[in-house]
Amino acid sequence: MKKTQNELNLIIAGFTIALFSDLIIELEEGYLPFTVQHIDNKPDVVIKCYNGIKPDILKDSHLVFEAKNDEQRFYSIHKKEEDLIFVIYNQQNRDEIQQMAVLDASFNHWKVYSNLSDGKLLPLRYPMGPIIMHYMTLKSDAVMMHASCAFDGRQARIFTGFSGNGKSTISKLWADAGNLIINDDRIIIRKSADGYFAYNTPMYYTDRPKKAPLNAIYLISHSPENKIKKLSGALAISKVMAFSIQNNFDKQFIQSRLEFFSNLCLNIPVYELGFVPDKSVVNFILANEKTETK
Repeated sequence: MKKTQNELNLIIAGFTIALFSDLIIELEEGYLPFTVQHIDNKPDVVIKCYNGIKPDILKDSHLVFEAKNDEQRFYSIHKKEEDLIFVIYNQQNRDEIQQMAVLDASFNHWKVYSNLSDGKLLPLRYPMGPIIMHYMTLKSDAVMMHASCAFDGRQARIFTGFSGNGKSTISKLWADAGNLIINDDRIIIRKSADGYFAYNTPMYYTDRPKKAPLNAIYLISHSPENKIKKLSGALAISKVMAFSIQNNFDKQFIQSRLEFFSNLCLNIPVYELGFVPDKSVVNFILANEKTETK
């Protein structure tokens, strides 16, 4: 099921987002549980959606960042005066532009230009949606991370690491032990007066919005035995930051991320965890946390 109209509202990780267009907007199904009828106050992010790519908006801009590998161009970022311009490439065709977008200096207002897909306007088509989510965190005490998160009803634990190191595996083990999985790939961490909270974000599948108080961060890898090491200081900060989603072309971005992670790692314990991919790791973590609190 997909939702369509020319004005749509979303709440993601507590951020309010309003989308407008003269055409009918269509959202992919992962966004549907995050839609709301009304936003009570001024939205945090306003997105105006247009049909058609506008290459001329790149005139007099300069390239500041490009995300690509040997096989694929993902997106590039250009600066034009105080605006940022994003060029999003089709993930099935290296050089085909899928979308373009302009973000103003306030980081609150977007213009997203998309070619119609089968006659439909899809402004949050991947990777545009996650890019917008990342930039909405930059103006707040928040970050977006590649991580999974499990919630036992009292506290949440984040598990992060390089691709293939077991985020989905360890999520399943915690789910099998009766825990709620906040998300198994991409989360937003926000700081509030009550502490740090982990939120899920819209994915390619349908899942309701979730929030849980954060208790610990685990940097995971596969191991022939369960083993754990607590990290602190600059080492903890640098290792956790490595798995955050960031575009480090602006020193202000870098400084704000550094400050956030410094405070996060000062208040939330960080561990390196080597684990055996079976249910023993759940009891191993719980036993270690119990020892830590004594």
